[in-house]
Amino acid sequence: MMKRMGQDYHGTTGRPPAASSHAAIAHLSAEAGAALATFRRYVAWLREDAFPVWRRAGFDTGTGLFFEKLTLAGRPDRNAELRLRTHMRQVYSFAHGAALGLVPAADAVPLAVRALETITAVGWHPDGRPGWVHRLAQDGAVVDNRRDLYDHAFALLALAHVFAVTHDPRIERLIGATLATIDHTLAAPNGGWAESDRHELPRRQNPHMHLFEASLALYEITGEPAHLARASSIFDLFRQRFFDPRHRVIREYFGLDWRIGPEFRSGRIEPGHLVEWVWLLRRYARSAPVEAMGGDVAGLCATLLASAERLGLHDNFLVDETDLAGRATVDGRRLWPQTEHIKAHLVQWEATGDEAHLVRAGGIVARLFETYLAGPKAGLWYDRFTLDGRVAVDHVPASILYHLLVPAAEMMRLGLAADGPPVRAADPHRRRA
Repeated sequence: MMKRMGQDYHGTTGRPPAASSHAAIAHLSAEAGAALATFRRYVAWLREDAFPVWRRAGFDTGTGLFFEKLTLAGRPDRNAELRLRTHMRQVYSFAHGAALGLVPAADAVPLAVRALETITAVGWHPDGRPGWVHRLAQDGAVVDNRRDLYDHAFALLALAHVFAVTHDPRIERLIGATLATIDHTLAAPNGGWAESDRHELPRRQNPHMHLFEASLALYEITGEPAHLARASSIFDLFRQRFFDPRHRVIREYFGLDWRIGPEFRSGRIEPGHLVEWVWLLRRYARSAPVEAMGGDVAGLCATLLASAERLGLHDNFLVDETDLAGRATVDGRRLWPQTEHIKAHLVQWEATGDEAHLVRAGGIVARLFETYLAGPKAGLWYDRFTLDGRVAVDHVPASILYHLLVPAAEMMRLGLAADGPPVRAADPHRRRA
């Protein structure tokens, strides 16, 4: 059984910041203080603009499912297929948003529960095989029944956060069944898990990264050591396979035995994932025993952040993908790498006390308001620009609300988005049952 944290859980990610971080806020320069005002504006935007729009237009009250995307005018695209990962990200967003006080819990928690119950009814082993299906039509009909690792990682993240606000024992059982599917249906040789039950190549680090994230959330919320042990096994895989110390980057694509080569596009680098791992490694370090880290995490995080900015920054935005020399391989910069960049600088400030990280994070947020969040309507976003700054989308993907929410959760955890003390997070080292 999970060790329920009850009133200790307030929706933030990981253990609270050190007292030194709290004290540092009171002695910031004017430039860093201006960043705090930008953070407050960002959190207010989520609360007052984004969540109301997605509550009103992003949920299909008839089917109980979220929509995959909205038009630029803010209307749901009822013809778009729904990815399971998108639905689970929205379940997560409303459950976590309720815990943070960014959306009224009296409305958001029942919404998240209904959405989870609906997707369980139509998307959990509808064909008699264990696991979550991959894609559905908006009416709930299964379109693609593969069992995908990335999808299952986000199912776990959603389940963890709905459990945190409901303590429903049915969710405990569904978490266990989801983990069993990952370990049995998606088992793969040479460490890690398969892309899906179809065992496609190349293998990718990305779904493993999100399983790492989900494992940390489960541990923080429940205190169960098994979740931290799973996270530790993925951290070992990161050190052994994903991180390339020679080039100081994270490899994305691999062969069956984790071999890199041009046939797997292993030379393609995603700067957004480098900064996302900075945030995840700092989060892991807040929970894991020191001996489990097995190296210089501070140096590793500094290296990843520097590499992301060296290879990926173009006109102050991270591009989607580069080669090892920093040449952009696609003409685009999506919104999500920018949100991950914010998170990396926030946790680096927490860990180092260097307020230059706050200033950098504040600058990124300010640029979001000038570009991605400048339209098409309040509460919506432009998801992608070309490298020369032209809007390159005709819709608003629901999956990005998750990416926008987590930086706000970090700002709140660190006490950077309000005048009062930081929101206290679940601490799995306290009040063990």
